[in-house]
Amino acid sequence: MKILFISSGYNGIYDYFEAWILQELNKKHEVKFFQIKSGLRTLQSLTKSFLPETAITMVGFKLPNSMIQWLKANKIKTAVWFTEDPYYIDQTAELSHHYDFVFTIDLAALEFYKKNGHKHVYQLPLATEPEIFKPNEIEGQSKSDICIVGYPYPDRIQYVQFLLQNTPYSIRVVGNWKKPLYYYQNNPKLMIKEGWVKPTIAAYFYNHAKIILNTHRPFNLKHNQNRLGIEGKSINNRTFDVAACAAFQLIEYKEDLPNHFDEDVEIATFKSNDELLKKMGYYLQNEKERENMAANARKRVLKDHTFEKRLDKFIHIISNSST
Repeated sequence: MKILFISSGYNGIYDYFEAWILQELNKKHEVKFFQIKSGLRTLQSLTKSFLPETAITMVGFKLPNSMIQWLKANKIKTAVWFTEDPYYIDQTAELSHHYDFVFTIDLAALEFYKKNGHKHVYQLPLATEPEIFKPNEIEGQSKSDICIVGYPYPDRIQYVQFLLQNTPYSIRVVGNWKKPLYYYQNNPKLMIKEGWVKPTIAAYFYNHAKIILNTHRPFNLKHNQNRLGIEGKSINNRTFDVAACAAFQLIEYKEDLPNHFDEDVEIATFKSNDELLKKMGYYLQNEKERENMAANARKRVLKDHTFEKRLDKFIHIISNSST
């Protein structure tokens, strides 16, 4: 297929997502990458010379409607991958109708778009890049008991405070944690790696903790644009990255999780603070069980949850659907 892949216009992790997607698409298709900032005239020139069958973008917030309309006027199938759902659904609810195909990472968002009348909407979670996220243990380096990688959402801050106050475990946090944990900065059980880290560094920390604590972004954060209060039902992309490293994770339960992993075989979950403490204590004492479960999770990820698998499904849906 001839594919026009349009940048999201975002940096940070999206630079990596887009590079991984391009890498996979180029293995099986003819692909051109277009930067939104190049403008409408450049897009018009490119589409006239390249003649793509479909145009794909992520997020969709920065792609001007004039560009979408140009693509549709030229009979090019348009597809968007909403990778921030459901946290900005105030925007995506309207935006979804501009595209022929909508892919969303979240089950609750999928249900919403269907009720909202979109005829071609599908759930497609993000995935992992196994060349980056893989086992990589270094002999002689001690592991932290618990590690949290990501933004310090209020619930994550509360989890760290709760664990510092109620357990003897060493905890490493990776992200912008210094300010919210200011009063704990001298706690000998706490280690802070300040600032956003690129994927290879995140993989390093996943490989150097006994348990990765994986919680999800709250649906009701004040920075969200989710006036309908849609609560996400799906796991985050970190779930796949941690599993690809064959690292053990204890994840906050989500309704959609069993569709991607076998609970207590490939991944361990918790639904309350009491269950978190109980399972944390159990798995820290049972290294072999941790290792077996983490190994099972890696096998599952390599089989079902890589960007290669996701993009095969993405293109198959577009190729076999009439708009």
